[in-house]
Amino acid sequence: MKILTALNIIFCLLLVASCQHSSGEWALSQQQQLLLDDASFSGETYPVETATQIFQLPDATKTQLNRLSASHQDLAARSKAILHYILAYAGDSLTYQHGATKTVSETLATGRANCLSLSLLTYSIAREVGIDAVFQDVTIPEYWSSSTTQTWLNGHINLKLLQNGHLNQSSGKVLLSSNIIVDFDSSIARKRFPAKIISSKRAIAMFYNNKAAEALDQSNAAQAYRYYQAAIATDPDFADTWSNLAVLYRLHNYHRLAEQTYHHSLALDPNSNNTLSNLAVLYRRNGNIDAAAKLEQRVYNKRKTNPWYFIMLGNEAIKTNNQREAIAFFQQALALDNNTHEAWFGLASSYFALNNNIKASQYLERAQRAATLLPDKERYQHKLSALNQLSSLCQHC
Repeated sequence: MKILTALNIIFCLLLVASCQHSSGEWALSQQQQLLLDDASFSGETYPVETATQIFQLPDATKTQLNRLSASHQDLAARSKAILHYILAYAGDSLTYQHGATKTVSETLATGRANCLSLSLLTYSIAREVGIDAVFQDVTIPEYWSSSTTQTWLNGHINLKLLQNGHLNQSSGKVLLSSNIIVDFDSSIARKRFPAKIISSKRAIAMFYNNKAAEALDQSNAAQAYRYYQAAIATDPDFADTWSNLAVLYRLHNYHRLAEQTYHHSLALDPNSNNTLSNLAVLYRRNGNIDAAAKLEQRVYNKRKTNPWYFIMLGNEAIKTNNQREAIAFFQQALALDNNTHEAWFGLASSYFALNNNIKASQYLERAQRAATLLPDKERYQHKLSALNQLSSLCQHC
């Protein structure tokens, strides 16, 4: 997942490369100049998870892995069994849940995870059995999802298990003859988007950013600020943290500090459409219309060929009950890529709000066919069944 949109609020991981801008446009600040006293925000606070707690495997899982290794004396058989165990989590052992950013122990306890939580779990298992692994930040096209109060910019992360083809039979470790990617989303893996290796510290900072977004969704600004502080302490050069922190400042009317923090983020990563668009929001709200318009045009020029941009605009139009405008945006998204199930679902939602159940049903069917992940297919099928039941009842009214 990723980080804040120009419209509302926050989330996630990953930055999408755009055309190059000079970092000289933006100024770095001293870190302490961009931080406030904890008392500046309201909400009930609780301890932030430590790095050890994030990666900690339960003792029962460690025991299970030890038994699995001990049951196969042959190196090839042991390696195959452990690898099957790991890959099962990306298959059907866990249920994908977009906002489920959890520690390794929590993921195993709940059976739910998002791409970051799965990567954290896989990393911990790999270390336990002696496999070298690295996190990868995957450069996917910008796309957004929404809750009732926030709009999230999503990113994607996976894990690469590294080849170690020179182990001896008695090493007790796992032999991998090639690198293996562990990813929740097979459709992203098949498209072979560019990916870059990131440190475990960057993955931890992403975890804290996601947890901050969850806290904000619960109107707990104080806890969100704690998570941003933890992310900065872990990885101060992660531009996304500063961009998200700037949104928190804007929401609490620290506008001058928000502007400085956006500039700091852009000095670290001048190619972030998301940060540029959020800075434009701040400029527009402060009456700096010319500066806002220039940034908005710059961002639009890079987003106008991205179907996800129009899906996001469509979802925002639905929030304001502007169904006709939403339909136009979703149709524009489908003109760019008619395989985006979110756009088909957006059309279904819009027509349902307009009491056109026939078209709503047709577009739900298209969404169900276009979806690649089983949870999405099941969700659309459930909605389609409910809609058909409703239509049947209305016919007998």
